[in-house]
Amino acid sequence: MKKWLISIIAIIFMLSIPVLFITWGMTWKWTSFAPGNTDAWIGFWGGYLGAIIGALAAGAIAYFVAHKQINLQAEKDNKREKQFLATQLRIEKYQEAHSLLSETNREFAISAHLPIEYFKGSIDLEELRNRDSQSQSNIIAFRRRLWGIEPFVEGLAESLHMISELHTRMANIIYDNYTYPKGNEENKVIKNPRILEEEHKELMLYTADVCKRINKFLKLELEKLEKGS
Repeated sequence: MKKWLISIIAIIFMLSIPVLFITWGMTWKWTSFAPGNTDAWIGFWGGYLGAIIGALAAGAIAYFVAHKQINLQAEKDNKREKQFLATQLRIEKYQEAHSLLSETNREFAISAHLPIEYFKGSIDLEELRNRDSQSQSNIIAFRRRLWGIEPFVEGLAESLHMISELHTRMANIIYDNYTYPKGNEENKVIKNPRILEEEHKELMLYTADVCKRINKFLKLELEKLEKGS
């Protein structure tokens, strides 16, 4: 049995005890000193019990109304809190995606600049290979982290596929012409790094454009957060 029903029954029982004792006492000769006939007392007890029942009914209604309002407010608060947390999560993921793409773009620039240093004689072939290998490893690591947050960022999957395709084209040019050139002849003439310009520019511009789109999403979410606060 519910606690509230038990409480109501207990209150009714406790309030009935005085009535029963008083009524019983009025049947004794030495306590039946109260004036009035039977009809008058019936009217009195009817009013007394009616007042008690009315008070209990009003209290029960007030309790149920208050309880309902509290539940509705709790539901609204829970919904608002969930929306707030979801917005915060999206903001964090947008920020992370923007940061990782910026770092990836920086590595693209490093990778494309290494053949220039090699062409100018600032670094030798061994250093070119080591530094390019490190740069490619960093790019792969950033890409894996980006794939981990792809479900939270609209359109990121398609963008990552395109970035991967553009990067592969540039990386193949570096590999085939600089780090491990075909033929492997000693004293081989080093090709002018300008052969990388088109692929490198396209890759950098595309990645920067993806960053701009994510930044727009981020601003929209921040505006939602400010409106909801």
